[in-house]
Amino acid sequence: MSIEYATVKAKGQIVIPVDIRRKFRIDEGTRVAFLEEEGRLIMQPVTDAFIAEMKGIVAGQGLPAKVERNPDRVLK
Repeated sequence: MSIEYATVKAKGQIVIPVDIRRKFRIDEGTRVAFLEEEGRLIMQPVTDAFIAEMKGIVAGQGLPAKVERNPDRVLK
């Protein structure tokens, strides 16, 4: 595991280090999800695989069937 650091700015913004952006293919406009797990905050790029995994986790919990990939388009 490697550790990279960033500083939160006044408006809650951070800059994701370039090596991480490249490794996870986080380009301008990429949507990310923030998950809380066991006291940790996890940032996850929203990919087709992530959407499929989330649909499986929330199945049967009465949540909407559609998962939003970006603000302009909702996957069916």
